[in-house]
Amino acid sequence: MLAEQRHYDHPQLTETEIEHDVATAPAARFSGENVILAARTASKVVGLCWCVFFNPGTGLEAEVAEVYVDPGFRSQGIGGKLLRQAVQLFRERNVTFAAVWTRENNPQAVRLYEEAGFRRTEQLVLTWLPLPGR
Repeated sequence: MLAEQRHYDHPQLTETEIEHDVATAPAARFSGENVILAARTASKVVGLCWCVFFNPGTGLEAEVAEVYVDPGFRSQGIGGKLLRQAVQLFRERNVTFAAVWTRENNPQAVRLYEEAGFRRTEQLVLTWLPLPGR
């Protein structure tokens, strides 16, 4: 763990901190919190950013689960403003790791997330999905 963390741009743990974390059993369960940031006009919600917070036993983590802007209000900076507010909330809550998931073939979303401070990583993410018949 000590050597691996140098590959990521986040606060680095000392060997003593890692040894303490490894020696401490994780909790049997953990829970999270949903926070939805919204952009409104006088009469309706025109955009939202859904953030999920949770601590699996290694520090508070967060995920941007969804960003949506009403098609009639796109290209006005609403999504970027919501994401900047989300990142500010992550800072205020001392989040140790935050992620957002999107596809490479969605360049608008990639640009939006990168402008808000998210960075591509070299980490390979593998997923398991329950497929019918498997």
